[in-house]
Amino acid sequence: MKTRAHDAEVPPPAADRGPEPAEGGEPACLLHLVCPDCGRLADERGARTCSRCGAPLPDSGP
Repeated sequence: MKTRAHDAEVPPPAADRGPEPAEGGEPACLLHLVCPDCGRLADERGARTCSRCGAPLPDSGP
């Protein structure tokens, strides 16, 4: 049986692909929430200082 070139580009039917990935969740990079002094991840997104050592977080400015 011969296959045509465009047959390889057609995605499988939805039933054969499996579940769709969930939307939302954490962003790919959380580096702006990591304390530069002790390495702890901030407890909240709007945090300006580290809850462990009190150092300012990178995105909080001077």
